Amino acid sequence: MLKTVRALERVLSGLAALALIALIVLSVSHALGRTFFGAPVHGANEIAAQWLLPIIVLFAIPSAQVWKEHYVVTIATERMGPRSLSLLKLIGFLAGAALCAGLAWYGFEEALKKAAVGATAGITSLPVWPFHFLVPIGMTVCTLVFVLDALLAFRHPEDDLNTGTGRSINVDPEEEVL
Repeated sequence: MLKTVRALERVLSGLAALALIALIVLSVSHALGRTFFGAPVHGANEIAAQWLLPIIVLFAIPSAQVWKEHYVVTIATERMGPRSLSLLKLIGFLAGAALCAGLAWYGFEEALKKAAVGATAGITSLPVWPFHFLVPIGMTVCTLVFVLDALLAFRHPEDDLNTGTGRSINVDPEEEVL
């Protein structure tokens, strides 16, 4: 299962990176076109806001959780014993999984509604309904990551583990080999 999460994380973070590069190229070409040629990219704002930003955000959230790159406040947890810490992590990760599962379900229902009417960006006729399916995809992967995090945290409460590898995020892989 960890290999599946690792593969999903690589694909999603790669797609998010490509969307970020596309956003940069779009922004620069839009600004240059508007400034020097008086011809901005048609629908650039809609493409950025309705297509590229959702890809970046919704595909990067599970990747950040796999690598434990979200902010963590440890004032209370660093003083807890291993059993209390494992129970707290288990509850927290399962609550996160439940929240993400709810968002995935709600997002899927909304995406189906948008697909039924063929939703567009509003000002332009650019279709945005396919991008509403990014919410259930991203949140479903996030749910899977949280469930695996709960299992890993319950088994190994003393350290934060990468969900894709099962190894500590606080140890350099080169040092681990030595």
